[in-house]
Amino acid sequence: MDDSNEELSRMRKLVTAYTKPMGALGARAMVLGKFFDVALPHLTTSQRCEISRSFRHGIEDAMSLMDDVALPAEYHSALLELTNAILAALVRGSAARQ
Repeated sequence: MDDSNEELSRMRKLVTAYTKPMGALGARAMVLGKFFDVALPHLTTSQRCEISRSFRHGIEDAMSLMDDVALPAEYHSALLELTNAILAALVRGSAARQ
């Protein structure tokens, strides 16, 4: 029974250790998402186009740095999904302003 308590204690510490950084990542994502939602309508068409180009370049650079790192498919899927959603929002806003 003592071994079970030790194992549970280790598992609780591990879960706590990973929950804190995941909570911080979630908070950052929420703040950045809200900022994007608020800032996007204030951008001109030319600003949106320039941001799209720079954003694509930045994502390509970041992805090239990870070429040698094995990451799960879920990571790549989430990255591409969010990247495409941001690029689509930039394009939609440009079309709406014209």
